[in-house]
Amino acid sequence: MSCGHSHMIPLPQVGEASQTGKLTDELAMAIHLGDLIPGTPLREIELADAHGVSRTIVRAALQRLEAQGLAEITLNKGARVKTWEGAAIADMIELHACLTSLAARHAAERASPAQIARMRQFADLLEHVAEDEGPAREFQHLRIGFARALFEAAGPALAERLRVAAPVAPHHSHALEDIRDGEGQMEAAKLARDVLRAIESGAADAASKAAERLIRRHAERSSIKAALKTAKPAAARSARTAA
Repeated sequence: MSCGHSHMIPLPQVGEASQTGKLTDELAMAIHLGDLIPGTPLREIELADAHGVSRTIVRAALQRLEAQGLAEITLNKGARVKTWEGAAIADMIELHACLTSLAARHAAERASPAQIARMRQFADLLEHVAEDEGPAREFQHLRIGFARALFEAAGPALAERLRVAAPVAPHHSHALEDIRDGEGQMEAAKLARDVLRAIESGAADAASKAAERLIRRHAERSSIKAALKTAKPAAARSARTAA
């Protein structure tokens, strides 16, 4: 049961504080939190009106989302949230695991006390939400915050590349399935804590391995939960047919 308090605290900023940067981040967060699901049209006029910016700003933001693998733009058809399926999801997760592992290694070697404290803040809140079995959307928000804080701790040059090359959570239609229950949230929070402890100890190899486990377990649990969710309606249909 949730404690009733929102834990949607401000996240580390991604990119520059321009209108384009802010809109890109807002749309990326909407995708990662499941507010914009795969296949959703991203219409320039609607987005410009909703966010109070010009269509030029919207167009530039959509191009950045496309570069991050979160949107796809088709000539004469416009943009939509990208849908990842099959082998493409596996490849994206593999890339994210490798890059997050690299970020953790560098963070263990160079993170400042302030950067470690920022990571600890998100790790603490992840555990708090998990103990209350809070909303998946809230937990995902904090999971993204932890990832961003980790990227920041890896160093400015690497952080900039990581933010573009590795969206904070590999996005697909079942990306939140692993954290819809308390068990999944507790496991994810523990894995994040493992990463933090290794970084605090300056153990680069351990941090790298812990970060890879974090991503791969997310992918594994998402796949299992999605399969179970799909199997239940199918079983129910078979039962009705047999009856």
